[in-house]
Amino acid sequence: MTVANTMHVELDENILDRLADLICGDDEGLKYRTVREIVAFFEAAGWRRVGEVDGGRRQWVSDLLRQRRRDSDALRRMLIRLADPREYLDDDDVRQKVVKELNQLLAVEGYQIVYTGSRPDLVARTPTMNRPAMQDPARLTARLDVIVSDPDFGRQLKARLDEADICWKSGACIAAIIMLGSALEGVLYDVALARHTGGKPPTDHLETLINLAGRSGWIAQDVIDYAHVLRNHRNLVHPKKQFTQGYSPEEDTVRIAWNVVVAALNDLERAVTGIPDPPPAPRTRALTARGCTRRTA
Repeated sequence: MTVANTMHVELDENILDRLADLICGDDEGLKYRTVREIVAFFEAAGWRRVGEVDGGRRQWVSDLLRQRRRDSDALRRMLIRLADPREYLDDDDVRQKVVKELNQLLAVEGYQIVYTGSRPDLVARTPTMNRPAMQDPARLTARLDVIVSDPDFGRQLKARLDEADICWKSGACIAAIIMLGSALEGVLYDVALARHTGGKPPTDHLETLINLAGRSGWIAQDVIDYAHVLRNHRNLVHPKKQFTQGYSPEEDTVRIAWNVVVAALNDLERAVTGIPDPPPAPRTRALTARGCTRRTA
């Protein structure tokens, strides 16, 4: 681990959107902040000239976070303040819940909130997004010939999954992630086309397809969040992006990407066939438990 104030902090926009939920809070277990309390929160985090909340709380917070997403120090101070016990003087149970969800989000980016005494700090972890709930590889149980309407296209996408598996076993991590992202894109595009009922036809843009799957309820929200992270890593197909980020994915990252795709495909099969979803489980459940079995060598 490294000391927080010596590292660069940068967060994906989808992570920022989820942070906006934690900052605004709700009436079901998270600290609800009024517009005045939201401004006070950012001021306590050392953010100056944030102005007044204009419009909806969550959208305003999300926009503010996006405006400062390149300000590493500001992001670090905001994350530390979100975990600060002084924000939760009347209910430490709420603080613990917030920090648990916060660390689940930060694990995707390679950070973690830790405590020294009563004071929180931000530390860096290996940037593999290795969340304990996603450590076990999974084997695909959904049938692509059921999900994908065109048999030939389905066989092509299955071949991509097989190639991703070969790349993974061979240590070609970037190649495996690119293949996994492309397979997910193809399946989502086919499902979107099959369910299109009018208006502008769906695009094969992966980010748009993931958002559509989330809005339509085809894929569970926890999988949607990780699918966006997979999309970002899939963009490492562009050499300049990898060079500027200075990041090379490792085996653990491929394992998580595999689990994301498997969980998404299992959800899509249920959506296409009308099979009821399994009983609700806590948000911290393992993605490998969502209709998957362990992947064998």
